Amino acid sequence: MKYLIFDAGPIISLSMNGLLDVLDKIKRNFNGEFVITPQVKREVVDRPIVTKKFELEALKVKDLIERGTLRISSDFIPANKLEKETNNVMKITNSVLRYAKTRNKINIIHRGEASCIAFANLCKCENLIVIDERSTRLLIESPKNLKELIERKVHSRIDSNFDLVKNYDNLKFIRSAELLIYAYKNNLFSLKKDKQLLEALLYAVKFTGTSISSKEIENAKKLV
Repeated sequence: MKYLIFDAGPIISLSMNGLLDVLDKIKRNFNGEFVITPQVKREVVDRPIVTKKFELEALKVKDLIERGTLRISSDFIPANKLEKETNNVMKITNSVLRYAKTRNKINIIHRGEASCIAFANLCKCENLIVIDERSTRLLIESPKNLKELIERKVHSRIDSNFDLVKNYDNLKFIRSAELLIYAYKNNLFSLKKDKQLLEALLYAVKFTGTSISSKEIENAKKLV
């Protein structure tokens, strides 16, 4: 079994741009399951559904869950087991970086993101974590770069213990941008397939939270 494990950010970004329906189309070509954790569900359904501003978006995500396009992680891993592993991920990842002067920990990963990593650790199968947050990806893929980035931002020296995240080296991430590139390549949009459409799709998610640079967008246009 293969899994795409969704953090809240990509779902919110797709929803805000009217692109949630592309998940149905992508899943038809995917031999596996699209999974969200209870922690992510709280962010994309349970909380926004009681607010007038985001109620419609929450209802659309809820519909994807009810139709089985998105599956809740408890269908595969007991919720209490996932919660325990999520706590462990939070403890480890948020202990990697500390301010040198105060020794205070720098919190990088939030609970929803941690739950995605926890599920990936527990499912023991082929998976990709769909996450748009740059800091989380850098912490796993290039922690030294994240340390340098934070040091430039806060103008203060940061101490690190990168050994803490060595066990997470096998994790693989993609962004909502990569999902849209896949959908574009496979003609899953009704609009005319040209580079302007791809550019519009990628800038749309860039402006709603996806960490992708203008240079990356230009490179994507050349590659496809």
